Amino acid sequence: MNTLSNQFSVSVGTVQWITTAYLLLVTIMMAAMAFIMRRFKFRSIFIFSAAAFIVGSIVCAIADTFWILLIGRMIQAIATGLATPLMFQIINVKIPSQHVGTYNGVASMLTSLSPALGPTYGGILNTLMNWRWIFWVVLPLSVIVLVMGMINIDIPVQHKPGEKLSFDSIGMVWLSLVLIGFVWTFNEAGLAGWTSAAFWISLVVSVLLLASYAWYNSKSAKEVIDFSLLKKKSVFLHLINYFVLAFVNIGISWLLPMVAEVNLHQTSMVAGLLVLPGALIGAIISPSTGAIMDKKGAFLPLMVGNICLLASAVLFFFLNNVMTSMILLALFVVLRIGVAFSFGNVMGAASQQVIPEKRGDINSLFNMMQQYAGAMGTVILASVISALELHGGSTFSQVRQGSKIDYIILSVLAIVALITVIINKSTRRHATQTKE
Repeated sequence: MNTLSNQFSVSVGTVQWITTAYLLLVTIMMAAMAFIMRRFKFRSIFIFSAAAFIVGSIVCAIADTFWILLIGRMIQAIATGLATPLMFQIINVKIPSQHVGTYNGVASMLTSLSPALGPTYGGILNTLMNWRWIFWVVLPLSVIVLVMGMINIDIPVQHKPGEKLSFDSIGMVWLSLVLIGFVWTFNEAGLAGWTSAAFWISLVVSVLLLASYAWYNSKSAKEVIDFSLLKKKSVFLHLINYFVLAFVNIGISWLLPMVAEVNLHQTSMVAGLLVLPGALIGAIISPSTGAIMDKKGAFLPLMVGNICLLASAVLFFFLNNVMTSMILLALFVVLRIGVAFSFGNVMGAASQQVIPEKRGDINSLFNMMQQYAGAMGTVILASVISALELHGGSTFSQVRQGSKIDYIILSVLAIVALITVIINKSTRRHATQTKE
């Protein structure tokens, strides 16, 4: 981040939009995927997304201004927004229900590993070569993936013959404004302060936009995503849990490398390597945690995962003032174990609560919220530290104090996530007793 800020002569807050804007556009694309997957063949969607990723990578690699780099990232965001829900939907369509947990674990390994592994990958290439190689290195792999998808993906259009399909373009624009509004609001908190008029006015406008969209969605005959699924209590609670997991996973993957560089005086390469063990361990155990869900149900892995999440967030807070590289590494391992036990199993458990025809909507909804949670996690945790810059002081003290506040935010959210698991278990037990 500091490298790009210096090279393009823009502030760190501006550079942050490379991540935030990327995640926002991914979110918006995922919101449209429930319709897209009914309208087009999976193979066509994949080819378009893979080609877009290749083009976006080339644009980023040759960018000579910050805005060209941002455009390249936006093209990549379109690709990610299409490809990620497509991967989960292929699992839902092709894999027997008794093995969905295992395969969702593999898929979640990939989606949750990326933000955790990114700092390692970027830090090494930036130190040994330069940041442009981050994009050049993935190009050959992207071409191979494109060819493999063209050969192997052959799933027909997922809608009934004669079914009328219409896209709610007005609702899509309206929903996009709501999503952008809240990210913009918390970005204003970092620029002008949490007590500033700019933050509070923006917050009120965003809440009004959300309320108006909820009204519109309830009256419209068309829909972007079937939000009525959230009327089912278990699905709603699983979505809260999923949002928190993504918020913590992506947000802290942004925060910890900064803490390592500023407070622990490490290079960007070492900062990236400190989060590598956690990323790898989480990736290795993810398929196994899905298999546990297939055999034992969702409650056990979700409890283990959310307890690990809460324990790591609380320990980050209490050990903040005595933080060392090894403590940071160990706590991130615990956190990533928590994400591995919970991440794929939450969406798998939610999918089991709806009829098969609605699993595409669950897929789009959860993947959309994953990316949006990441955008919110990054911008909120960054805004806490940015707001402290308004009061002066050294960068060391700003990051030390800001990270402590961030750990409090993460701990509170982890408590909420754990409560959703307990309530969901209680609700299912009550439903079972009522049927008996």
